[in-house]
Amino acid sequence: MPMAPRSSRPGSARKILVSRSAPAACAERSFAWFSFDDEGEPREKGLIMSRTAQHKNDTLKLFQSEGDPQDILAFPFGDLNAVVRNPPEAAPSPKGLVKAKVIQTAPSAGTVKLRHLHDVDNDTKSRLYPGPDVIASITGVSLSKAKDAIRQVRYGSRWLDLPRTPPIKRIGDGEIEGALRLLGYVGYWRHLPDQPTLAAYLNARTGVERDHPCVVVLSTHCVAVSGGVFCDIFSRGIVIDVDDAEGRRKKVRHVLVLTKRIAPSTIASRKPVSKAKKTDANSKRDQLFREAIKAETGATRIRITPNEVFVILPDQSGWYWLGARDSIQQQILEPQRDGRLRGNSAEAAAYRAAMGY
Repeated sequence: MPMAPRSSRPGSARKILVSRSAPAACAERSFAWFSFDDEGEPREKGLIMSRTAQHKNDTLKLFQSEGDPQDILAFPFGDLNAVVRNPPEAAPSPKGLVKAKVIQTAPSAGTVKLRHLHDVDNDTKSRLYPGPDVIASITGVSLSKAKDAIRQVRYGSRWLDLPRTPPIKRIGDGEIEGALRLLGYVGYWRHLPDQPTLAAYLNARTGVERDHPCVVVLSTHCVAVSGGVFCDIFSRGIVIDVDDAEGRRKKVRHVLVLTKRIAPSTIASRKPVSKAKKTDANSKRDQLFREAIKAETGATRIRITPNEVFVILPDQSGWYWLGARDSIQQQILEPQRDGRLRGNSAEAAAYRAAMGY
């Protein structure tokens, strides 16, 4: 290898040639021998030069001569020992960079879980229907809570005052969106005027639709899709692969893409109390309450909901709203002279005694 020409002045910059003919495996760190003139005697020293250092040293400059396929390194002779003693700091390891990226891409509290659905928890005695089935699979709530969310969208929270729990079978697109919003899931609708088949739609998905949970409304029913998993009534509420889904030739009308989580709302729920769990004391107080209302009003029939009281009077054929349940109970427990219910009957006195008044 040719030796760099000596400089006439000690301490001046010298140009040292480093060949590029090293193997590719040694491209990261190259070992070069340099010859220096120190007090008239040549001395050979080894120096490891890092080709991948990212620092910028004012005393070290890297440049390439035109027309010469070799790199030329120039540095002051007086600072050579300092360079050898204090090598440049190593570049950050790839592991550190990967870890930083993971922290930056961690999902926030307002994001939905991607490429994931839940098996439907059917805690009711009824069969599965498309709307509640899809809502329960996306949100992970029980089937009864999904139906209660639909009832709250359809009837409001006052549906608890209805004599019977209204059944939930067929539901509209707006009710699906409203129930999902109550449970903390929001998104947007995308209409497909060309109405592709389910198989074509699944293969042509792009953007957020490929990973986010979606409600896909078909020509006959709606299904839940998220990434490569699928759930509907034909899978009996079990999450399966999209390639195993039935009805892949059905037409897709529109899609509800869920993109964000919000704070869920309170869902009004009617919790039936089984006879085994209902204590004798509570049953007796409820019976005394009904008898007190019947004695105070002279009603032939009484219907008590969690919030209101209805009666049928002897001179009427239909149900008559007597008042709020708390108000009627307060009038019997603490009767007032100008109150609607006087509370002076024996049944009312028995109810007050059972309640500790």
